[in-house]
Amino acid sequence: VPFCKFHIDQTNCSDPMRGVVPCMIDGYPSTVSKLATCVQVPGLCDDGFDSLCLTTTISCHVHKHQFCDGISDCSDESDETSPICESMTLSTCDRRYHHETPLSIPISWLLDGFKDCL
Repeated sequence: VPFCKFHIDQTNCSDPMRGVVPCMIDGYPSTVSKLATCVQVPGLCDDGFDSLCLTTTISCHVHKHQFCDGISDCSDESDETSPICESMTLSTCDRRYHHETPLSIPISWLLDGFKDCL
């Protein structure tokens, strides 16, 4: 799939299954496609939220909001068995990275400087 320079063709997605990261881009509300998350640093979002990605193994590099969500995005399930998933908040919220239901967040995300919940 060819991308436009800086992946700008992967923004403002109206399909909720593609536009998974709502954020401000150049001061305007928009969304970033899951195809463009974890692709470049700095990311497309003004706050860099779309490039907050973690590498669990050589073969698995995913957005932090794909951790501890009950969906194995890594073939070895390391995004669900990571030590950060052991201490979760009691309350749930709608995470900024699109999920179907509200989820708790890892305690380690609290006060990390990023708005994780909508």
